[in-house]
Amino acid sequence: MSDIKILQFAPFESFVSPTFWHKLAELKLDYDRLSDTKRSIFGYYTNRKASGCLLEVDYSAYNSEAQTPKFSHLAHGNIYNKNTIEEFKSLDKTALLVDEGKQLLDDMRSGRALSDASLLTRFFVLSFADLKCHSYYYWFAFPCPLTPALELLSPATKLKEIPNNRNYVEAISVLPAHAQNFFILHVNEQAKVWETLSLTAALSDFDEQRAQYYIYCFADPSEYENPAWLMRNYVALLFQKCPTLIGKSLKFLGLRYDQQMHLDNSLIWEVRQAEAWNYEQVQFVGWEANRNGKMGPRMANMRDSMDPAKLAENSVNLNLKLMKWRLVPDLDLDILAKTKCLLFGAGTLGCAVARNLLSWGFKHITLMDNGKVGYSNPVRQSLYTHSDAVAGNCMKATTAAARLLEINPSAVTKGYILEIPMPGHTVGEALRPQTEQHLQRIEEEVRAHDVIFLLTDSRESRWLPTLLGAANQKIVMNAALGFDSYLVMRHGSTRELTGDCIKDVEGLKCITGQQLGCYFCNDVTAPGNSLKDRTLDQQCTVTRPGVSNIAASYAVELLVALLQHPLRELAPAYYANSRQQTTEVQQPEGLLGILPHSIRGMLCNFENILPATQKFAQCIACSERVLAAYRSEGHEFLFKTFETAKYLEDLTGISDFKRLNSEIIDFDDNEFDMSDNDDDDDN
Repeated sequence: MSDIKILQFAPFESFVSPTFWHKLAELKLDYDRLSDTKRSIFGYYTNRKASGCLLEVDYSAYNSEAQTPKFSHLAHGNIYNKNTIEEFKSLDKTALLVDEGKQLLDDMRSGRALSDASLLTRFFVLSFADLKCHSYYYWFAFPCPLTPALELLSPATKLKEIPNNRNYVEAISVLPAHAQNFFILHVNEQAKVWETLSLTAALSDFDEQRAQYYIYCFADPSEYENPAWLMRNYVALLFQKCPTLIGKSLKFLGLRYDQQMHLDNSLIWEVRQAEAWNYEQVQFVGWEANRNGKMGPRMANMRDSMDPAKLAENSVNLNLKLMKWRLVPDLDLDILAKTKCLLFGAGTLGCAVARNLLSWGFKHITLMDNGKVGYSNPVRQSLYTHSDAVAGNCMKATTAAARLLEINPSAVTKGYILEIPMPGHTVGEALRPQTEQHLQRIEEEVRAHDVIFLLTDSRESRWLPTLLGAANQKIVMNAALGFDSYLVMRHGSTRELTGDCIKDVEGLKCITGQQLGCYFCNDVTAPGNSLKDRTLDQQCTVTRPGVSNIAASYAVELLVALLQHPLRELAPAYYANSRQQTTEVQQPEGLLGILPHSIRGMLCNFENILPATQKFAQCIACSERVLAAYRSEGHEFLFKTFETAKYLEDLTGISDFKRLNSEIIDFDDNEFDMSDNDDDDDN
């Protein structure tokens, strides 16, 4: 008796994908609610290059019809998801295992397991979903009747060591993959018979004489010398259907495919069961041990992958990360996520820019505006709704900041309600303290951010942000709208360029990032009060609806391209003398293409041009005289400009132009040759 060897089985190990819990949370919240009735699920296992002895479940487990991956086989299961941790703990685990085991025996007795052999691979899950903490307590079981032990008559033999093994493989290969989970191989070498039989064909009308040539085959997910746990149910089915097999030598073949889909390492066990067993009084086993090797549940903490804010963040970045796979492998997403953007204006442009920033993965967005959401806003300004207008007291800056958080909970957004002091807009003594506070807040936010967007609806409201951006060496992006035209530009930087990083290109002129002009560099007059003595259509920004979205998209795309360039805001801009040269000469490109100084577009002919202009030494916003006056005098200087715009003209010397009989310097297009034909006669 001491020489008798008992065949041991490799227990199943559960492998649970996070998507399984994600789907369970969705079903619990939206469908099951307080119901804790069992739900049918599916699992799968593979016998191709198996690792351990795994049974896997993922989100597809809850499908109404089973869908197994390639090279995998189906397992049937149930999930019992309880409403409280107390119910999870107090449930009679033994009774539950017996109930599931009896269902297995019923499938054997009724013949369902013959027609659908996948029913032999059963499992169930007892769980409790703590949706508040995103923790899942669970315990897998793989029910199996506790039958008498199997005596191992000889050591396991590999299929490749069996004579004529090629005939075995050829016979098995005739079976479709899904039918290889459980079947019988009829091998009679004298009669030269190698054929496969279904369980129904072989066991429904059992022939004992023929059965001596049977090899009982199954897809074996075990990588060990011992067969997988599911063989126990296979054995139980055979003895239940064919009691005459008890005491006889039986051969079992565990199919194990390698990476090349060869069966050489499949194992054959020759076993015998000496004792019969009572199906009516049988006990069941099958609870899975936890990670400590003890009988008890496990816990999966899905906080990192299940939290809605975290899920939203991962989903938002999915498109961006896919860009790095093939299209732009060197795309730096971290620099976008870390860049802090300050938006002056939360209207049509501000809303569109903010949404595009979120799409690119920018997380830090601050908006400044003093307007309320009106009834005309929601159709054009995408962060507001009709209910915001109805409320009557929804301020744009704070409402937009809150709405951005609703779109992406992982974003860091702020909204400040304040007025931007402007040249030519006199500040009375009563308003001076408030204006001082607003100035201080604006200065603090400019210093705290990396990029400034000028998105306001008047020219003079862009002057202060332009000045502060230049004084604090920030990236300044500007977008302005006309009825059917738009201007998008990046301001020149006040940072110093170190080294010679400029590439000369024949046929193109180059302006370094340090020498590029700002929004005001082409002006020969200081900004004044543009709303004074204007009709309603002149006070409002009247544009074709698509213009704002186009300009906002260009502004954000230009910023992203700038941040991906090694020189960032110091990146040079190239331009040609004529359109013919523009088409003939290829401009140097950064990671995402060329980096123009400005983009001027017109919807009347759907055309863009890319002009570049140098800094104006007498610019009323970014010239050294203005910056020096601001640094030395601070707010006193600013209040002088608010009192009268003429102060800026005198400071920069622009007022000298007015001495020329107060004539406005104008240029007539007829005085210039605008033709693309270089062969025109000079005469």
